[in-house]
Formats: sequence, structure tokens, C-alpha cells
Amino acid sequence: MFDILIKNCCLITMNGKNEILQGCSIGIENGKIAAIDSGAGGGGAFGGNIGGAFGANLNGGAKKVIDGTDCCVLPGFINTHTHVYQSLLEGVGYDMHFNPWNIRFLIPIISRMRPDHARIASEVAALEMIKSGTTTFSDHWYLHTDFENIEEVAEGFNASGMRSHLVFGFLNESFAGRKNTGGHASDVLREEGELLERAAGFVKRRNGWNLTSVGLGPGSTEDVGTEFFKKIIGLGKKLDVTLVTHIAGWVEIVSRSLEKYKMRDMEYAHSLGFTGKKSIAIHGVWLSGDEIAIAAETGTGVAHNPVANMHLGYGIAPVPEMLKAGVKVGLGTDGAASYTYDMLEIGKTAAMLQKVRKLDAEALTAEMALRMLTMGGAEVLGMEKETGSLEIGKRADLIMIKFGEAHLLRGGRPVPSILYSARGTDVVNSIIDGKLVMENRRVLTMDEGAVLERADRARRELFELGGAPTRELLEAPWPTRGAAWRKLNGSIS
Repeated sequence: MFDILIKNCCLITMNGKNEILQGCSIGIENGKIAAIDSGAGGGGAFGGNIGGAFGANLNGGAKKVIDGTDCCVLPGFINTHTHVYQSLLEGVGYDMHFNPWNIRFLIPIISRMRPDHARIASEVAALEMIKSGTTTFSDHWYLHTDFENIEEVAEGFNASGMRSHLVFGFLNESFAGRKNTGGHASDVLREEGELLERAAGFVKRRNGWNLTSVGLGPGSTEDVGTEFFKKIIGLGKKLDVTLVTHIAGWVEIVSRSLEKYKMRDMEYAHSLGFTGKKSIAIHGVWLSGDEIAIAAETGTGVAHNPVANMHLGYGIAPVPEMLKAGVKVGLGTDGAASYTYDMLEIGKTAAMLQKVRKLDAEALTAEMALRMLTMGGAEVLGMEKETGSLEIGKRADLIMIKFGEAHLLRGGRPVPSILYSARGTDVVNSIIDGKLVMENRRVLTMDEGAVLERADRARRELFELGGAPTRELLEAPWPTRGAAWRKLNGSIS
């Protein structure tokens, strides 16, 4: 008997053959996809015994039966890079480049975050991700104003039922390259020895705990020194966890690396031993051809964050070039700069951006973007054997998108319809590790009203704790020229 049986759906498998099956049924048992019936005239590559299994169970042979009429079932989206500590902060800092963003907006608020703020930040981020179709994500948490912060984040995501990859981050020399940020930088920097000790303990407690895996990651190549970077790499390899850092995200960091090390950013990280099959470079906007080759040859993955890159004025990452070279590329939202956790918005933007950059409508197709949202993201996080595609034996991480609204009509090719027309709100059901976490738009693992009430309360408190710099951003008048923040008195030095 199946735990869940989904009947009469369109199935976008994202398997090795990229098969799309109509009139399909899917049986889920013990957290895994146990059977797939390809519908009328189906079978074929799926094997003769599959139809037989369904023949015995289609009528009443499941604890839970879901009607998939007018729905496409596909792998849950994978968000390869977030900073959920920023999930409470949208609507304050905007239209800023990298350093005004970090120094003028983030630091005054985040330097005052407590473990209770971290917990609700994880909950509200999980709520938005689940409701827009994300089942797996990677969060880079370096905000150790209190070392209990990341523990609360782990607990919050575990309770939500999401599959999470939590990166224990390191900042000891600077935050975003700045050591002095108006008196608050020291509140987010920690001593090398304590960071290593705490990181090792976190890996021991959380790696492999329920649906949680762990990585280690410096904030960026400029936020830790060379010898400390080597120690982090060594610890990651000793503990056999992923290594993650921001690389070549903004052009200034490339200039800094050339000036200081006579190497570009990825070249420098590679020289220290960072690159490899269990390593992830976040952003990669300013990678050279040689650096793309390094990523391809070493198996290093790239987390591409097109909306955040656009908002902060980073530039446009050379994604088609990476894919052509064989680099693993997934998509991510980053932090509040994306103003969304809706991965469909991220996927559509990724495709459109490359068409404009290359003046080529085929530069990044709907199929390529959907793969980055699913199997590509799984490969970046090293989870391709368990999630990212819908195949017998893999973990049952899947979503159902309902067709029939004015913006998402029935018929036509399903992939471009989903990638270019669908929205996160079209996701009606979500199953993670075989468990139904959202049914008919209602999240089953969280009390949405209570989460939003706590988030509102925490948000108001953080804005107050941000003091005068935050108050000025919130109360800035409508600008007559340029961005609103530029008219304020606060310094960004």
C-alpha cells in the first residue's frame, strides 16, 4: 500500500531522458517514489512490473489519494543560496550597490539580531519557500552575533519539514570587506579558534540530522585571511562536508585579489585547495574563461543568483558559458536583495537575462532554466542521487502546479508554460521526503498565522534596534533624483 498516490497528472520527470508523461500516476512509499505508471500507452522505459504494481493499487490502494487532474507534477525547486537572516528586512534597503547595501542598510540591524530573531527568520523564509514550490535549499549563515543563532535556524527549518543544507559561515577579518562599519562590525566578527571549534560541533550535531546536511564557508575570500581559509578547507575535508563561499560576485573583489595575490578570485581560492566536487562558488559573476575551466575541471558548482545580482548592480554571470563548459549551475535567491523566495521568478529572470546579454533568444532556454531549478541545483548541492528528478527509488520531493487560471491556461507545452507563465502561488501541493507539507495551498507543518504574527513583531523590534540609520532609511522622503538613501546624512564608511 502506498502512503500517497497521485493520479491522472502530467509528470515532468527531469530524468536522464527528460521524459514528460501525460495521464500519469505516482506511488509514494516510505519517503520514496515507489512506482510510476506512465498512463495510456505508457510503460516502456519504466519496466513491465510498474504497471502491475499500479494495477493492484490504483483503486483504494493508498492511505492518501490526490487527484492530479489539470496539474503538472515536477521535482520541488532547489534554492542553492539564501541568507535567511535577511528574510525579515525587505522594504528597508533598496536601490543600493554592494557596500551601501551591507554597510548602510544591513549592519545596523543584523548586528543586533538574537537567537529568537534567527528562529523566526528561518520560519518565515521556510513558509514563503514552501508556498512557492521550494523543497530544498542551502543557507549561508555567518551571522554569529550569538552562536545559538544557527542552532535556532536548524531547529526552525527542521520543524518546517524542508530539506536543508546549512552552511556554517566564517567572518573574522571583515564583513563584506569592511572592518570598521560605524562601530558595529565587531558585533558580527568572531575569533578564529572559536569559529573553528563551534563549526566542528555544529557539523557533529546537525550533519545528517533528519533532512539537514551541513557545509562550511567563509563569508568571501576577503573576509578571512589566507591561513584561516586553509584551516577551514582542511576542516571541511576532514569532516567530509561541502565547502562554500562567495567568489567573483562583485568586480571589486576581483581587483582586490589581483592586487593582493596576483590572482583572480577563483584562481586564488583554487590555489588554496577550495575547489572540488564538494565545493560551491556563490555568484561567479566575474569569472574569466580560465576560471570557468577551473570550475569545470574540478567539479566545482556555481550558485547563480540573477535577481540579487541585478538589484545590487553586480553584473550578469556568464551562465551559458559555464553550462557549455560542463560546470554544475544551480539557481538561488540570495538575501533580501531578491525581494522574493519564489524560484519561478528567479528561473524566468535567469532565462530572460541571458537572452538580453547575448542578444540571443536561445541563450538560456526554458528547459535549461527548469533544469537549473531542479536537477542542476541538486548536483550543485551534491544531492543528485536523492532528489532533483522524479524516478523510482529517489526521495519523494515533488510539487504540483495547477493549470486553469487566466495566466496559466491548460494545453500547450508544459515546460515553457511553467517557466514563463506560472507563479509560486500556482503551486497547490508540496511533498518533501514523502510527507505532504502543503495541501491545497495550506501549509501543514506550520501555523501560518502564528508565524506571520511573530515575524511582524520581530521585524518591528529589529527596525527599532537598528537605531537612527534604519529610521532614516524607513522615513526617507520620495527622491526627486537618484535613490532615496543618497539624500540621508548617514555615512557608509
